[in-house]
Amino acid sequence: MGVGVAILSGGESRRFQKPGYKRKDKALEILNGKKMIEWIIDTAYKISDKVAIIVRNEKQVKKYLNIFSKNYPNLSIIPDLRKFGHSPLVGLATSTKVINDDFILILPCDAPYVREDVLKLLVDKAKGYDVISPLWPDGKVEPLISIYRRKHVLLCYPALLKLKRWRSDDMIRCSRKSYLINVENLREIDKELNSFFNINYPEEINTKKRIKLNNRIIRDDKIIYPNRASVERIENIVRAILNKNLNPNLMDDLKGSNFWLSLIALSLFKKFGKKYMELAGRSFEDEANYYIGKELKMLALHAILDSLSCWRELNHADNLSRLSKEASNLRKHINIDFKGKYGL
Repeated sequence: MGVGVAILSGGESRRFQKPGYKRKDKALEILNGKKMIEWIIDTAYKISDKVAIIVRNEKQVKKYLNIFSKNYPNLSIIPDLRKFGHSPLVGLATSTKVINDDFILILPCDAPYVREDVLKLLVDKAKGYDVISPLWPDGKVEPLISIYRRKHVLLCYPALLKLKRWRSDDMIRCSRKSYLINVENLREIDKELNSFFNINYPEEINTKKRIKLNNRIIRDDKIIYPNRASVERIENIVRAILNKNLNPNLMDDLKGSNFWLSLIALSLFKKFGKKYMELAGRSFEDEANYYIGKELKMLALHAILDSLSCWRELNHADNLSRLSKEASNLRKHINIDFKGKYGL
């Protein structure tokens, strides 16, 4: 089983910028004598001999090559896929162009304290799953310190990006089988969970925060089955979305695959009428209920937000009011910076 590592460094680091000052690439800031991203590169090479940095554009590629090619001659540096903008999901899709291993370990450029033994534990869990991701006790997942089966990414990302979906946790939602490892089970090797400390603000360069866990609900690892459809069935759905060869028959045999059912219904809406938008709204809510039953509140919240967008399109006041309250309740239980890390 091969694993390659992709470090995402294509973001704009908005929270790291100071008004009135020249924009800084926080990945290149000095932390304890090395550029921040160098700490991640060095750890990545302890996991795999195939390491890539995914950046915004060719200009950034040239800049990084000038900086890193001497000390890291085998390091691949490539720009995001064109025409899709910049997001973690785009970065993950881009990584498949240079990493040919069975699995891709995704790391952010701003987690310099990530530990080799934590990553090796994730790698050890990878076989047999589409996604392996850390899970917080309050129901958040960590999609940017996760492992993705390359075939799963190649199967799903064309349809997701075609439909202008940017969240990396959509890869969990469209998976057939994923493993979520509770971060509490990582404390034996990373007592303070420093692997998950992201540097978002300039003052954090010199100050390591202690990660606090709130709303301790989940204790166990989770194995989830978000979609029961076969790979062949999903391949047909993806082709239909890409080729705009859509018809209602595509919804057959999608019981237990609410995410894909919702995407197909959304795609059918303009041609076949509002009943398909209603179906998408209900199916996203069914998906949310599955995650709520598994105590996966972040995934549930994202599914509820998708359902809300459907009912908003239809101006359905009752469902908008009801689901808005549910989304608000989920937010209260999840410690998320909605304008930052999780991009909500």
